[in-house]
Amino acid sequence: MPEGESERTIAECFDCGSAYAAKKWPDGTIQPIGTRNGCQCGSTEFQTVGKASATVLREGQSD
Repeated sequence: MPEGESERTIAECFDCGSAYAAKKWPDGTIQPIGTRNGCQCGSTEFQTVGKASATVLREGQSD
């Protein structure tokens, strides 16, 4: 990743476990896409779950 650019990823809230599409910045900051105030539960701390480009969702598929 070029310096100063973000990486798309999936992030999980530390408090409630909700998952969000997110951007991970070179300084380690994780920011959910589409929300400025963090998680719906009020938390602003997230951990990376995986890369969005590596995740494939298929309609009608179950685990």
